[in-house]
Amino acid sequence: MKDYRTAPIKPEMKQLLSFAEKIAQDASQINPEDIERTRLAGFSDRAILDAAHVAGFFSYMNRVVLALGADSKRATLTQAISARGSLPDGGVFRWSS
Repeated sequence: MKDYRTAPIKPEMKQLLSFAEKIAQDASQINPEDIERTRLAGFSDRAILDAAHVAGFFSYMNRVVLALGADSKRATLTQAISARGSLPDGGVFRWSS
């Protein structure tokens, strides 16, 4: 799916994806109205919490991958670490100079 806004999916799912997108872009901009719209689309508070966790974790992992200089579509973490630094026996990540 290239764009959930134009995809042939239910309006309820579009609302959930819109909520998740706003979290990924700037979670500080989420307001009570966003949560209420998502509830009105039929999602429970638990489902909303799960969506927030997934969107937040996905954003976090993207930042980690970018910080390691990895191409998330091709490289593995091991390849990224080899390209940028090393993991000594102690398991501590150190950047190479």
